Amino acid sequence: MTLKEFKRNAAAYGANLDHWPRSARVDALSLLDTSGEARDALADAAITDMVLSAASSPSVSARREARVYDRIAECLTRRVVPEFVPWFLSRPPFRAAPLAGFLASMAVVGFLSYSQGLITFERTNPPSLSGVMIVSYLGDTR
Repeated sequence: MTLKEFKRNAAAYGANLDHWPRSARVDALSLLDTSGEARDALADAAITDMVLSAASSPSVSARREARVYDRIAECLTRRVVPEFVPWFLSRPPFRAAPLAGFLASMAVVGFLSYSQGLITFERTNPPSLSGVMIVSYLGDTR
């Protein structure tokens, strides 16, 4: 194992060699026996591990924790529910009503547009079998 690989493993897996891949442990131990730079890199990794473990588990007193929970409970008891809540913030059973109303109104608008002649569709007759055969053999004769 080279010193560069050792430093990369120390940065990735930390100072505890039990966390390293099995294949790298034996080479790391032999490099630690011979190289002072490897021992320094492992010491730096141990310092980094110590700082990270201290940062990930902050010490909070029980008194401070109780104060936080008390303030949360106080805020929840003082919470006021507004009289008007927009439909998009309402609970799920009421969200379907605006959508159903919108779809129904669009259906009515579509029906009225078609019945008043605002939307027209070209009425065509399907081609007969002889017409299809002639067009496919001779090409379009129009």
